Amino acid sequence: MASHYNIIFEGKTTPGKDIDSVKKALTSFLKTDEQGIERLFSGKRLLIRKNVDGATAEKLQKAFADAGAMCAVEQVEASDGTPTPKQPNEVESKGADSGKKPATPVSVRSVPTADGGSMIITNIENVPGKTVVEHFGLVSGSTIRAKHVGRDLMASLKNLVGGELKGYTQLLQESRKQAMDRLIEQARQLGANAIVNIRFSTSSVAQGAAELYTYGTAVRVE
Repeated sequence: MASHYNIIFEGKTTPGKDIDSVKKALTSFLKTDEQGIERLFSGKRLLIRKNVDGATAEKLQKAFADAGAMCAVEQVEASDGTPTPKQPNEVESKGADSGKKPATPVSVRSVPTADGGSMIITNIENVPGKTVVEHFGLVSGSTIRAKHVGRDLMASLKNLVGGELKGYTQLLQESRKQAMDRLIEQARQLGANAIVNIRFSTSSVAQGAAELYTYGTAVRVE
């Protein structure tokens, strides 16, 4: 059985974002009026979308992030009271022999923060061995990088002879690190000590330039 999710909004915006511009973006995205948007920012916990599938939940979370707002994605419990196992961004596939879904690779690690502390980051919705005691909502980090003339020239040569495009590999690694550093700093400023459900995405923003975007849910664990 596929999992479903509720989209929750509590009026929180991304640090540094102008609230008027956030309201304007959400008004357009949600197709609501002035009264509706003010209700969103009343400080109350509001259910934006109910019982949506994982792909829809991920799209809504990113749309809120693009607008400068932080929403929460909460898994709907199964009829027996236990959460179903699929994550919002999990890709469903079947093994060639058994017909069962392969397990999602789990990554949990601790990285240093700017204040000398540490931040736990993971691609699953909880931290093994710890309990989530507080949610701070969506956090994100991004960077936009342009191609380098020298790297483009080497890439053109590699297209002739084959092999790894090491210049682009390095560019991607640098972009990923910078986006992660910004994600971790935003979570730290909120008072979190862990980020769960971390995801990455890329998009083209101009000719020769692309954005690498990472996002997750900032929490405090004990």
